[in-house]
Amino acid sequence: MRLLRASITLVTLAAAALLGGGPTATAGPSATAAPAPYGPPMPLLSHCRSSMPPADATIASDGTVRGFANCIHNESGEILFFRYRAGAVLSQPTPYTGRLIKAAWDGLNSTYVLFTRAVADTRGEALFIGKRLDNTGQFAPATVLTTYPRDFPNALRPIQAALVASAGKWWAIWAEPTAEVAGTHTYSLFQRHTLLGVQSRTRITYPPTGADDSAPSLAYSLPSLQPTLGRLTAIWVRSPYLGAPRGQLTLGQEFGYGWERGWFRISTPVDRPTYVDQISYTGVRHLTWPGNHSVGVLSTDKSPIPAPTIFPADSDVVSSTVAVSGQNLFLMWCTSSGPNGPQVILAERQSDTWSHATVLPAASAAVRVLAQGGKGRLVYWDNDNLMLRIQS
Repeated sequence: MRLLRASITLVTLAAAALLGGGPTATAGPSATAAPAPYGPPMPLLSHCRSSMPPADATIASDGTVRGFANCIHNESGEILFFRYRAGAVLSQPTPYTGRLIKAAWDGLNSTYVLFTRAVADTRGEALFIGKRLDNTGQFAPATVLTTYPRDFPNALRPIQAALVASAGKWWAIWAEPTAEVAGTHTYSLFQRHTLLGVQSRTRITYPPTGADDSAPSLAYSLPSLQPTLGRLTAIWVRSPYLGAPRGQLTLGQEFGYGWERGWFRISTPVDRPTYVDQISYTGVRHLTWPGNHSVGVLSTDKSPIPAPTIFPADSDVVSSTVAVSGQNLFLMWCTSSGPNGPQVILAERQSDTWSHATVLPAASAAVRVLAQGGKGRLVYWDNDNLMLRIQS
């Protein structure tokens, strides 16, 4: 077991021409070079019937962007598929309905999707996985990963889940209630997978009495790329009790023969996020998490004991995502409010230097930042339109 002893580095925000114009955030470090600007917005989905419903996107090695989105923001809405490839956009209805959680591209032919839906005629909720075959456009029947009642006292939390896929196989983890303390249920992590062997639903974390595991994320790497790291890494938040304002970022590793039981923790507690995003790239982990008036980002490329960079924000950060390609690290986050409503903010690290952070004009909610060929891709909501911008 190792400890990542994290100290907080405050990085203030500054105006920059990241997008070639638009409103920007406040003063901070200067960049050695301005990042390349982003091209014009392209609609992936238009005229959705609810503003800022759930969506997620993936990117392939050839730059194709694929993903899924709800166009109705409720727990039984239709889920749509979208794809951007070489200048052409495809949108397609799916047979799936429910609340979208996560999308994953397997690098070969399948785009997977996790979603939840209430179970008919019961007080339960189910977590499903489905997939679309790229060569035929067909959708596989959805598989139920887990179900549990929704009427736990004081514990009505939407299912939080994470997903990775590779060459027609997948691995999912999620949080569900396992214990009751003083009338309130706390949560542990569970898994099911076909990647690295087939395993049915099993429990993988056992927090101490009263403690709570939430906000899981997953990253997968081929063994040739990460010989000394886990084939699969899971990062989540362990809180000392349900609803605690502070929690501990916790990481576990899977090498293909069972989860490593020596969990190691980033020692500095963080504002308890509802979402953690991570990516593994050429043997390096990068992760980000939203906080109370801040967003954190951490990479293990410069030191085995890294310190996170913390970007302060004028309001709560709703979500944050991270992407990497070559020497460039991309960060996008969404705040709950700004001068004209929620704001989507971008920053980019080139080699060792962060660019100034800047507000993405017209964006009302962040979906995901992606990267390929050293350039960023931005997927975001502009009110009821799902948009894509590509760095030039």
